[in-house]
Amino acid sequence: MRSLVLVLALISFSSHTFATSAEEVKQKTAEAASAAAEYSKEQKEEFQKDMETKLGSMKKEIAEMKAEASKKTGEAKAEMNDQIKALEKKQEEMKKDLAKMKKSSGKAWGEMKAGMSKAWDAISDSYGKAKAHLSEEK
Repeated sequence: MRSLVLVLALISFSSHTFATSAEEVKQKTAEAASAAAEYSKEQKEEFQKDMETKLGSMKKEIAEMKAEASKKTGEAKAEMNDQIKALEKKQEEMKKDLAKMKKSSGKAWGEMKAGMSKAWDAISDSYGKAKAHLSEEK
């Protein structure tokens, strides 16, 4: 009988220890998930700020291009204005994508980040070409 009580006490103790361990595992898992979500949120916010800064800089640079284009005449002026309009259109699309990304979460924002990065590369390349073209015509 004494052995039976001892065995029951050990089982009770071990199941209590296991339950505590399971609870600790659940808590640690929840903490890890929360930390991962917070990290992802921080990455998203950082990317958004970076894109907003880039778009702000691009806006100023386009304004400078407009000023330079206004000094041109004829076909050169028309060509520069066309390039500027194309850049402004791409910039507006980026702004819309950024607004959508601000509303997105989880996996969706990661996919949008990749798309926006490619779009930024394209607009940046277009700007570089337009700027180079403007410099050649000076």
